[in-house]
Amino acid sequence: MKPKIAIIYSTFLRDELMYQTVQSILDNWQENYILLIGDQNPTPLKSVYFGIIADKTNQNIQYWQLPFDSGLSYSRNFLVQKAKGLGCKYCILTADSIKFTKKYNFEPIINFLEEEDNRGIVGLGLDNRQCWVYNMELIPGHFFKLNKDNLKVVNSQGIQFISCEVVANFFLAKTQCLIDNPWDNNLKMAEHEDIFWRLKQTKWKVYYTDYIKALYVNNKPTKYLKFRQRMYGEFKQKLQQKYKITGWLKYEKY
Repeated sequence: MKPKIAIIYSTFLRDELMYQTVQSILDNWQENYILLIGDQNPTPLKSVYFGIIADKTNQNIQYWQLPFDSGLSYSRNFLVQKAKGLGCKYCILTADSIKFTKKYNFEPIINFLEEEDNRGIVGLGLDNRQCWVYNMELIPGHFFKLNKDNLKVVNSQGIQFISCEVVANFFLAKTQCLIDNPWDNNLKMAEHEDIFWRLKQTKWKVYYTDYIKALYVNNKPTKYLKFRQRMYGEFKQKLQQKYKITGWLKYEKY
């Protein structure tokens, strides 16, 4: 059976966590999944591991070794293209910090997306992390401002969906939405505000629901942090240059 949903999983320098969170996906497997893993710190051992897992469990897994430190944006774009090539109509964006905690029923969310052509992304809930559901505006010369003004609730199939403009990087999306709006490879890690701001300028609409929740695991090893901290320097500056702003982000805490 051709998979309907591609789970897009980018990983970098968090191998111990990667094994745990990948296993959580495998433990809660559905027949319509394919798991696409893009690893920016590839090793021969991991390639063998995922090959054995795929063979032994008969689960649909593809493991891709990407150039070292090629970037979160590059990895996601690479995997979305693979999902499109496999004919997957939907992508779940997840990460090596997100554990699946049960078998999720994504059909109501897919049904919601299909109710209107321009519904593109539904953000999903994360336990152990602030709920990241905002509208967004660009304050010229200054920063992106996130707020909860005029968030609207849409009810579908007994589930509440919030119409918004920014969600966390755990969501279910129409693959075509992500093809139309790729992450900016130059920003590498400061990608979040950029992609959602650009989405706002398109036909695609963003929503959020806590109907599905996974667990956020805040584990940042020293080796990983060394690279991640560049987001607040080098790549923050690239975002500022792109939008001609002096700040980066201002959001209202609720």
